[in-house]
Amino acid sequence: MRRLVMGAALAGGAVLAVRRFAPKLHTRMLAACQGMFEQMPDDFPPKRVMGGVEEVRANTTRILEILEERQTKTTRLEEEPSRTTAEEAEVVPA
Repeated sequence: MRRLVMGAALAGGAVLAVRRFAPKLHTRMLAACQGMFEQMPDDFPPKRVMGGVEEVRANTTRILEILEERQTKTTRLEEEPSRTTAEEAEVVPA
């Protein structure tokens, strides 16, 4: 029983310590990772991928604009009344 209480107290203390120091630790680790990433050569694959993100966003925006234009064109064509010629019109005898 005594071991259980001591274990619970240590676990509770560890949880409190982690909750208190985790945000600071996270920001430090993130800053360290960013520093290492900046020191890597430009041809390093992860850095090349991160550099291509802006290009992908631009392409995606352009594709969406093209699709919206096509959609508006098809809706305009569907909204226009169909024009029938005299040859296509069915002649009904009176």
